[in-house]
Amino acid sequence: MKIPRFTPIHARCIVLFNLVSLATEAADSHYDATWMSLDKRVVPNWYDEAKFGIFIHWGVYSVPSTMSEWFWWEWQGAIPPSKTAVEFMDNNFSPKMTYQDFGPMFTAEFYDPVEWAKLFSASGAKYVVLTSKHHEGFTLWPSANSFGWNAMDVGPKRDLVGDLAEAIRKNPDIRFGLYHSMFEWFNPLFLEDKRTDFRTQKFVNSKTFPELIDIVKRYRPSVIWSDGTRYGNSDYWKSKEFLAWLYNESPVKHEVAVNDRWGNETSCRHGGYFTCSDRFNPGTLLHHKWENCFTIDRKSWGFRRDMLMKDVVSIEDLLKQLVTTVSCGGNFLLNVGPAHDGTIRPIFQERLLQMGEWLKINGDAIYGTKPWIYQNDTLTPDIWYTQKNGVVYGIVLSWPVRDSVITFGSICGQGKCGGVEVRMLGTDGQPLRYEVDIYGHLKVQPLPLSYQTSKWAWTYVFTGLQQIVEGDNEVRLNRFSCVRSTMLFQWHVIVFVMTSSRLSYSDYYLETYRKGLKDHKYEPTWESLDRRPTPPWYDEAKFGIFLHWGVYSVPSATSAWMWWYWKGPKPQNATVEYMEKNFKPGMTYQNFGPMFTAEFYDPVEWAKLFNASGAKYVVLTSKHHEGFTLWPSANSFGWNAMDVGPKRDLVGDLAVAIRNTTNLRFGLYHSLFEWFNPLYLEDKKSHFKTQTFVDTKTYPELIDIVQRYKPSIIWSDGDWEAKDDYWKSKEFLAWLFNESPVKDEVATNDRWGAGTTCKHGGYHTCSDKYNPGVLQSHKWENCLTVDRRAWGFRRTLRVEEVLTIQELIEQLVSTVSCGGNMLLNVGPAHDGTIRPIFQERLLQMGEWLKINGEAIYGTKPWIYQNDTLTPGIWYTQKDGMVYGILLKWPAKDSPVTFGSILGQRKNMGLIVRMLGSDGDLSWEVDEVGRLKVSPLPLSYQRSNWAWTFVFTGLRVPAEEENEVAQLL
Repeated sequence: MKIPRFTPIHARCIVLFNLVSLATEAADSHYDATWMSLDKRVVPNWYDEAKFGIFIHWGVYSVPSTMSEWFWWEWQGAIPPSKTAVEFMDNNFSPKMTYQDFGPMFTAEFYDPVEWAKLFSASGAKYVVLTSKHHEGFTLWPSANSFGWNAMDVGPKRDLVGDLAEAIRKNPDIRFGLYHSMFEWFNPLFLEDKRTDFRTQKFVNSKTFPELIDIVKRYRPSVIWSDGTRYGNSDYWKSKEFLAWLYNESPVKHEVAVNDRWGNETSCRHGGYFTCSDRFNPGTLLHHKWENCFTIDRKSWGFRRDMLMKDVVSIEDLLKQLVTTVSCGGNFLLNVGPAHDGTIRPIFQERLLQMGEWLKINGDAIYGTKPWIYQNDTLTPDIWYTQKNGVVYGIVLSWPVRDSVITFGSICGQGKCGGVEVRMLGTDGQPLRYEVDIYGHLKVQPLPLSYQTSKWAWTYVFTGLQQIVEGDNEVRLNRFSCVRSTMLFQWHVIVFVMTSSRLSYSDYYLETYRKGLKDHKYEPTWESLDRRPTPPWYDEAKFGIFLHWGVYSVPSATSAWMWWYWKGPKPQNATVEYMEKNFKPGMTYQNFGPMFTAEFYDPVEWAKLFNASGAKYVVLTSKHHEGFTLWPSANSFGWNAMDVGPKRDLVGDLAVAIRNTTNLRFGLYHSLFEWFNPLYLEDKKSHFKTQTFVDTKTYPELIDIVQRYKPSIIWSDGDWEAKDDYWKSKEFLAWLFNESPVKDEVATNDRWGAGTTCKHGGYHTCSDKYNPGVLQSHKWENCLTVDRRAWGFRRTLRVEEVLTIQELIEQLVSTVSCGGNMLLNVGPAHDGTIRPIFQERLLQMGEWLKINGEAIYGTKPWIYQNDTLTPGIWYTQKDGMVYGILLKWPAKDSPVTFGSILGQRKNMGLIVRMLGSDGDLSWEVDEVGRLKVSPLPLSYQRSNWAWTFVFTGLRVPAEEENEVAQLL
């Protein structure tokens, strides 16, 4: 969507507000094929009232899915060609590869237009614009003028445009529109016209013009969004002739809205509403209806596999774009780029649903509004105005520090505020208190942040306001102030600190560990091995990252168990059908191996992400049950990442990156068994009386990864079909603890054979997603995954299947309170990318731990794990302090009752504060001796989700603390 940069036409300082006529066009209106005539047509009323739409860039460019939708041009059109594009093609494809070869890979196998329509409806959008054809020339409908280069002939073999049009129109609140590129980079007919300086029109007559007529007649779009007119003027493109037909004769002549990209001289001058340039947002009122087309991915309109979280526009910035646009008379068209398989990835889903969440509360201030006499406030930054039906809306993008008074400098000019009432959308609707200062500024006391249902931007409603300038249509223009708003959420963590002279948990573990190491010789028996304590570093770490990555990330349709679901003894119908529909007969799982490419794998970037998450250790799957090893195992010849696919040591590269750039510990997961390995199946037939598979595969590979990579964790799995004697687990652990290069630091889990889980080995995992909710007598770990349904990467992942940050923090807090560690899994894609929704969750964890980590790292369980009275409070302790972590903020900043902290006289020296804020808190003891603490208001908090209270000076009965110590 690149077009030349044009100088926007700005309105003068005071102008007559001349946006769109709200009157319906006369039925007998006729337009000549001249700009003088065509420009008299007003933009349809529905479009001006809609305010918010969804843009969809989808095409063959979503197959290479790197750089942008301009990839083909960057590769073979730009002078000089892009070095990045050329290297990408050279490194990943054969020398004879053409762009057209990507066509059959544009498969759309997961395309569900009904689900798309539901998502767009939930976003609050009122219209949708789909790219029917981009500059590559590939049409998403069966165009007769694009034979062999359309979605019916190549790739999906279906009418993608028609399917979405039908799905959208089932929802009466959304209109369907189409984008269409006039030119095509490499079409021979266009290039021939170009060589004549556009004196010939072969391309227009045989391609562009008939295709425009076709999509209008076939799909009756409410929007025609033209593009690709940087070459040739509107006479060459026959734009005036087409628009005259569109307005006079077409089946959508009364409702259709069009933009301004109809020739290299028309942008911001002729046509319908103005777009002027991509991401056009002048910040001032314009004399003509306009649109801000904007994309969630800062660097691309089409889908990019290598998009990082820093490239994703935040919901705060999206709302700022929406609000500033509407305040200045524009519409906001927000773009998402679907993947080649027809999925809209979760990070885009999340942003659209967040938009819908905000509009559900604040939509009155957006839909059907018009600009007020002021666009943004004359005094306070980040306040923008709209109006409708005599009501003025002031939208505040940044919440005032500590719920302080908000000054509206534009509301009471000349002191005319008599009879004004002020309310807020998303609250109980009661009028707010305000006063007018000596300068005529309106000062409003907002309801505290904890009273608000809106999470990001907040709308004030002014009724009874007098007009303060002469003339109802006169407006004042204010320059756009680029101040970023701050995201505020409704979850917090409260920390209580309590003092004690007891031995610290870390000291206790270190002392116990050193005692265990004195008897450094461990026998290959559970009685001996189980005496080895868990290393202190592991207990203090509390939080780690799990990575499930392997060949299963290529089909990425179900989970890491895809091969088993397809070829196991009880195949799953859905998996079998997926393979039959999308792959030729004779396809084997091993054929996926070369597709496991890891071309975007950047272990240093991974290491930086894990470090930013607040994790203290990382565990990578060296081999899952499929048997494919991520390192060059000599015992997995031809079925490892050095021989097949990436052609590199994926394990070694990450180990080096982790150790060179962070202080995190590096660990390895290893599956003992392999579903279809013939040696394993042979042992299984003998009821595990033979150990050929163990002797030639499992055991030597375990020794190899320890000696080669020196992991701080060995996370064993795949053990449940045979006893530990078959796996030689005790022999391996004895070697690991006695002789290996990591004998003094390595931590292990409990999956070493049928019957060992939750009984023998190192820390207990017991089962996946194990979280007992009560204190355990043995160190344990809760391994869970951000994707609720799978450990490996899934292309079909929906945002509602992604654990929220609130849920993840609840898991962490409840786990640590009960003495466990949390190991949080993400599944990288086959290309080596960690998708943005996973990046976001990890970065949110890091954001929370940066404030509240004191209540997590190095702590031990307190005498109570969760509160005896108030749900959602969990306790930890460290160095004489007790931390109470509150998962849900109290309504209206009301006092928090801590049922487990008794307020006897012996605790009169108690001091309570909160992590992330300053000062001591006030507290009192109720009639039954329970502690009631008045928290600082929500707007004072730095933590966005859970909040930590710290208790210092708390005295605990010795018998209760001894009971916990004995259990530990």
